[in-house]
Amino acid sequence: MEDIAKVVLENEMDLIIAHKRSMKLAELLGLSLSAQTSFATAVSEVARNTIENGKSGYLVLGVDGNKVNKQIQFIVASIKNGKNSGTNLNGLEYAKKLVNKFSVSTNKNSETLVELFYAIPPHIKIDMSQRDEWRTIFRNEPAFSPYEEIRRQNERLQELSAQLQKSEAQYKMLTNSLPLMIFSLNTAGLVVYANEWLQRYTGETIESLNTDKWKQIVHPSDYDAFILFFNNKIPQEAASIKMQARIKQKDNDDHLWHQVSLSPFLNDRSELQYWIGYLVDIHAQKIYEETLKDNFELKQVQEELSEHQEQLEKYIVELNQSNFELQQFAFVASHDLQEPVRKLMFYSDYLLKRYDDKMDGKGIEYLKLIHSVSGRMRTLIKDLLAFSQISKTEIAFNHVDLNSVARYALQDLQLAIEEKKAVINIQSLPSVEGDESLLRQLFENIITNSLKYSRNGVPPEINISCKQVENNHEIIFADNGIGFEEKYAPQIFKLFQRLHARDQYEGTGLGLAICLKIVEIHKGSIRATSSEGKGANFFVSLPIRTV
Repeated sequence: MEDIAKVVLENEMDLIIAHKRSMKLAELLGLSLSAQTSFATAVSEVARNTIENGKSGYLVLGVDGNKVNKQIQFIVASIKNGKNSGTNLNGLEYAKKLVNKFSVSTNKNSETLVELFYAIPPHIKIDMSQRDEWRTIFRNEPAFSPYEEIRRQNERLQELSAQLQKSEAQYKMLTNSLPLMIFSLNTAGLVVYANEWLQRYTGETIESLNTDKWKQIVHPSDYDAFILFFNNKIPQEAASIKMQARIKQKDNDDHLWHQVSLSPFLNDRSELQYWIGYLVDIHAQKIYEETLKDNFELKQVQEELSEHQEQLEKYIVELNQSNFELQQFAFVASHDLQEPVRKLMFYSDYLLKRYDDKMDGKGIEYLKLIHSVSGRMRTLIKDLLAFSQISKTEIAFNHVDLNSVARYALQDLQLAIEEKKAVINIQSLPSVEGDESLLRQLFENIITNSLKYSRNGVPPEINISCKQVENNHEIIFADNGIGFEEKYAPQIFKLFQRLHARDQYEGTGLGLAICLKIVEIHKGSIRATSSEGKGANFFVSLPIRTV
């Protein structure tokens, strides 16, 4: 059915309008006066039921241009009763006697629809232009009473309201579909509309934006300039206003740069109605601009770096050559120095054994002093040679069992351990990636250090254990020796550093320095804790997997 006219059914006055428009449509369709009266009466009877039931309904008048058997067309009246309108259809009993056919149906909302069909003469032409003409006649037909005029004005207002609501819904749908933050300000600078993008990005509502004056989301450094927009200080003659500000993102609290734009919306008399605002993310562009701004200085630095690159590479080559020559010198010098030292020790020892009865006490004392000094010199040369031979570039890392390393270290130190009557307890130790010979030297140096600095009359006790600290194995060497003051802990790992006089404890001050170098080559660390007279603890940290 094609709709031609519609009448809301609320009271008796509406019933009169329904009867009049039914007569009018029947007249336009060429029905006789009696046929017009029959159709309008049938419509009035059914419409009266709707009004008497007290439920709002409406009448739709139209035509059914689909001919049945290519002969019959109908004028149609559809009367819809409101929800739960009851079963009082007495008017239908009379109305169905006046029309050619009818139908009654109820939808899922319990609304009743009554359709009345009255045949139209076959010669009546019904097409789109004809239906549009009839609609225009009903729209422009003068009102026959003040009530009908008021009803028409009310219907027009309702249509206009529906159009406005539809337009507003379309505007909201459009602004929400654009990947852009859009808002509106009234002339007082208050937000009256904000699309979903703005509320989702900032996490703020229109009420909170107006209450806090955007303070929660605008970067403090940009706020003073930004808030001028909202303090009723916008020049109303301005075509548009733009600025840049950092706006906080709800998800991560980052302030990103945005372009803030305001454009006035004017009425037909060029009077300001409100402002339309946009927030556009320009953070990437801003960063790019700042990068370009610093590009000149960056190029200068690059040019300076390029100029010094060759000189730096030259220095590196010279330094590597110098280090290589220094290692060669240390190695050769240590070997060359060992021969005269050995001779000094040999001859001084020979003189002490063969001619001690032929020398006075002073001479024997001097020979003993020469022998002792030569021994210290030999130990120093030996340690220097060991230190110079530790080179990171020459080490091949393998899978090393520290339990095996500890056993071999104890075998090498067996005489010193027995002489001191030391007790060494070793818990289960892990395997690491490293150089086995260097790790054995590490264990020997630390154990030797604990044996050397044991307390008089107290057998040394050394406990070796391990625990995992984050991604490292921490090997702990705990002894019951003389210990040292905690403030000297960093000093003991430096070359030639000693905490005690040479006549108290022998040594060159290289043992722990060698330990530090070995641990650093293995990408680990070493530290010590102690208190005087209460032993010392050495902590060696080695990576669980060395990359």
